[in-house]
Amino acid sequence: MPADHDLAYLLELRIKLRRNPEARALVDRCLALVAQASEADDAAFEVLELEVRRMADNLALRFGAPAAAQLQ
Repeated sequence: MPADHDLAYLLELRIKLRRNPEARALVDRCLALVAQASEADDAAFEVLELEVRRMADNLALRFGAPAAAQLQ
């Protein structure tokens, strides 16, 4: 389960992005994934992890890989 400060960060980010519908939708999707993960069994959690990887891949394609990314 995520720490309260992690949820608070997402909620604060949602407020900051209220004028950007695309970014706000992404934060909303993250909040939904966090809510689903809190009650997920092992199989459902794997599906959620896959969704998170897809989101990360999509963002990396759009904006470049994170600075901390390492090639393997």
